[in-house]
Amino acid sequence: MNKIHIILNNKILTLAISTLLFVFPVHVVFIFFKNLLYDVGIFKPIKINSKVISIGNILLGGTGKTPTTIAIACFLQKRGFKVGIVTRGHGRKNESNSFLLKNQHWTKCGDEVVLLKNNLDSNVPIYVSQNKVFAAQELSNLGCDVILLDDGFQHRKIFRDIDILLLGPENHIKKNQYIYPYGLLREPFSSFKRADITISTKRNLITNKSILDSDHTLNLEVKKKILSTGSIKYVEDLSKKSGILSVCSIGDPESFNNTVKSLGIKADRKMVFPDHWPFSLKDIEKINQLTIESGLQNIICTEKDYVKLFEFKDLLNVDINAVTLKHVLNQEIEEDILSRML
Repeated sequence: MNKIHIILNNKILTLAISTLLFVFPVHVVFIFFKNLLYDVGIFKPIKINSKVISIGNILLGGTGKTPTTIAIACFLQKRGFKVGIVTRGHGRKNESNSFLLKNQHWTKCGDEVVLLKNNLDSNVPIYVSQNKVFAAQELSNLGCDVILLDDGFQHRKIFRDIDILLLGPENHIKKNQYIYPYGLLREPFSSFKRADITISTKRNLITNKSILDSDHTLNLEVKKKILSTGSIKYVEDLSKKSGILSVCSIGDPESFNNTVKSLGIKADRKMVFPDHWPFSLKDIEKINQLTIESGLQNIICTEKDYVKLFEFKDLLNVDINAVTLKHVLNQEIEEDILSRML
């Protein structure tokens, strides 16, 4: 049986906060009244001069927001729209800063922002800011006629023309369908009704028999070619190798493990880190120690983690390999989005 190494940041603090929220769920009251004030029209969202499409979820963890944002941006750009993206830049230093992305290091803008940049045309501007209204207005001033909000479902301050809600594999598990800390939801499941379009992502990885209804489904698809610091260039070649260490720091590590398995890649050991984990020299030492003790020869990781691990490639005693996703929508989703933009 694989030994799973889990490294948690501020474990005691996390436990204390979870316990406090469980006993005194003040955040539930806050979320309820915030949504109520918007629903009855006392709070009014701010409308800007461009079309706004929000891509978000109601689950703590990964549902594929960034890959879906990339897919929608590529699709709309091919249709002739000038697209801009607003993202918070989770995990970056100085999160209060707002700026138009240029060539900032991932520690300054966030690992997912680099993922956006690496998979989009250079003509797609990306604005990094906690203030989505300000960032969207800046992109509108730059001439963007469509602005995508990466992880915008809870940010009701800005008016959106289309609200897209993603449902990942964890959403379909009954025990998770309660607000945190009783379950894994950011807000009550009733918020589902705010969405204009619902998409069940990673549908091919869902094994749960009880599937929630959604407007569309989207499979998680992987490219044949991988990113690698070594000589391996294709998934098929990596699947023939032994001595593989899986390293993962995303919101939904189980989906990554299932993806690796579905590709025929056998991970002999696994290391799971918290989402957006900033790998350090100490982490690299632990990885090297494990690879030596277990006779491992290759690391398999996500493209997001590859961005961060790549900086340590000369210090690691094994090669880094990353699976990369196909960022595509099916025809039904494309038609649904276009019909709502008229």
